[in-house]
Amino acid sequence: MKSICFFNTNKAWGGGERWVYDNALTALRKGYDVRVVTNVKSALGDRLENETDLRVHRQNVSNLSFLNPLTLLSIRSYFTRTRPDALVMSLPSDMKVGGMAARMAGVPTIIYRRGIALPVRNTALNRFLFGSVITHFMCNSEETRRLALKENPDLIPAERVSVNYNGVDVRPEETAAIAPAYQRQGDEIIIGNAGRLTEQKRQDLLLEAVARLKSRGHNVKLLLAGVGELEDALKQQVQTLGLQDEVVFLGFVKAMPALYNAMDFMAHTAHWEGFGYVLAESMAAGKPVVGFNVSSNPELIKDGETGYLVDVDDLEGFVDRMETLVVDADLRHRMGEAGRQRVDALFSSDRAFERLIRLFS
Repeated sequence: MKSICFFNTNKAWGGGERWVYDNALTALRKGYDVRVVTNVKSALGDRLENETDLRVHRQNVSNLSFLNPLTLLSIRSYFTRTRPDALVMSLPSDMKVGGMAARMAGVPTIIYRRGIALPVRNTALNRFLFGSVITHFMCNSEETRRLALKENPDLIPAERVSVNYNGVDVRPEETAAIAPAYQRQGDEIIIGNAGRLTEQKRQDLLLEAVARLKSRGHNVKLLLAGVGELEDALKQQVQTLGLQDEVVFLGFVKAMPALYNAMDFMAHTAHWEGFGYVLAESMAAGKPVVGFNVSSNPELIKDGETGYLVDVDDLEGFVDRMETLVVDADLRHRMGEAGRQRVDALFSSDRAFERLIRLFS
């Protein structure tokens, strides 16, 4: 039986933690021996221990833990005891401490999965890690790969670099049974948005877009799923724009199909993404999406078929595309069905997992 260890020490919950959670469960379902290393304080570790039978090892890790010989030896000892065939890491800090400990323990396949579309700094440490520690560099989109190697295209040999899109479960019969997060009132059209309430996601632009839709006479409701440091500022913006009746803050939504089942389409205003999980999941749920033509969005959204891509500085164009979906239920249905088929063909979780295990099978 092949053994795989996922290593993610981020404390908060986000797309990277969701990826580990999903792939660890998929590996377990397919008969692999699976372990997960998390931080002592970890939302991922909590969910895995509370919701699954997976074995979780908690390790106190920080960005400088690779400089602590006791931490390195502790993690090396764990790998020596458990003898994984492959280690999959998610964070730069994990690559430093987990990757080096795995190399010391003789783990044959050491994979660094990058989910953030930003350049890898061309430092001596990174040249050492990519050249002598990790065996595979896996990116979650072509855009992530392009940007990751921007500062040094020769950071790692091309044959050791791959793109593996995040997998999305396509099980409409299961997700349809989950109660919607909001009950429609009258003839309102429901717009969804999900993500951390941060500068990257630009929910402030979405609030402005909803205000313009309202001024055009449309009865819309915006559901914002997520928490973050800009929550208070966004709630103040809602007051300023007079959108108290048009915007609902859902907070952290554990079962995302509750949002998808409630909404008519997804409006995604993020200015960059490694891979837009919520875009793929919305399409899997049969809902069209509107996003900016930036980062990896064009790899997911097929403009004019599964939704719309809009120039990043064109808020009025973004509002126009939203309005097109607001007024045309048949179009929403056609685009939603096309999106579902696209996810099934390109982004299903089983296909993504098969691409992962090819790296060490």
